[in-house]
Amino acid sequence: MSHPPSVLIVGAGALGLVAAYTLQEYGGCDVTLIVKIGFEKACQNGYSFNSVQFGKFSGWKPRYLRESVHDTFHEYDYVIVSVKNLPDGPEPVEDIIRPVIERSPHSAVILFQNGLDIEKPLIEQFPGHVILSGVSLINCTNIDFVVNQMNEDSIQLGLFENPTIKDLAAAREQLGQFVRLYSIEGKNTVSLDDNVRLSRWKKLVYNASINTTTALVQMDVTRATIAGFKESLCRPIIEEIYAIAKADGYTIPPEMEDQMLNLSNGLYYKPSMCVDVDLGRMIEVETIVGNPLKLAKKYGVDAPRLDTIYHLLKMVQLRTMEKEGLIVLDQKNGVAKKNFAA
Repeated sequence: MSHPPSVLIVGAGALGLVAAYTLQEYGGCDVTLIVKIGFEKACQNGYSFNSVQFGKFSGWKPRYLRESVHDTFHEYDYVIVSVKNLPDGPEPVEDIIRPVIERSPHSAVILFQNGLDIEKPLIEQFPGHVILSGVSLINCTNIDFVVNQMNEDSIQLGLFENPTIKDLAAAREQLGQFVRLYSIEGKNTVSLDDNVRLSRWKKLVYNASINTTTALVQMDVTRATIAGFKESLCRPIIEEIYAIAKADGYTIPPEMEDQMLNLSNGLYYKPSMCVDVDLGRMIEVETIVGNPLKLAKKYGVDAPRLDTIYHLLKMVQLRTMEKEGLIVLDQKNGVAKKNFAA
């Protein structure tokens, strides 16, 4: 590739901004960032960083800012998706990125998103495109254009199993190039992932327990820990995740349980789902909790705690969607009707 790699990042959350800064300032990429909320402010003032990885500074912008994928006009080598994965919302991921994928026949799509089985709609809709998994362990938030990053980025990158890929060697080369672009010696940890589904099961140990329960009570991890939520709520949920993963053919290492339970020790940190609830945004209930529960039902695994968390979060989701006008309640019949095209 003779020209600078072109990268489109869809989603200006914390992870998307860390990726944008990494790829532009260290990877030498032409970075375009899609900013759906606060576009004018981002253009005028940029973003502030308070980062253990990059330092403290303000006024940073990626090379190109766009308000929508529809405002982009050329092909991209890589399309990073870091928006919330909301299949129950008005804009599923495949619909968001469709305009740019249809004109970028050789682009690789990288999912910097939470959850399980998130690649399946994209493989179905965009056959032949390389779909990469990015699993990141990073305590990071973006609130009011300020990125607070409390841990150095540690990311695993790998290929989703994709039967529509004919040239696996070329796909691996696209993966290898992106790993090289994203790697910063001494500042982050980037590793090749040869089992992305297992990695996503591992990430669910945290997301299905700590991310969900803190969201329900809108409390940071340390305060929730003082209240005893790790042993009373999180550990039993994690045990159910282990059991579902095993039924799916994946053994999560035993040490992962305590590692994830202690990941945010001492940090008055709100995980991403908790921040979304605080800000009145939709949450990734289906990809983080709903999809594992579908597998539990498929394999006959009992998961009552996860099921309870799921239905509590569904109530939170309904409240948010009603407030945003995404659903309308039919009070006579006691049902909610979507106010957007399915």
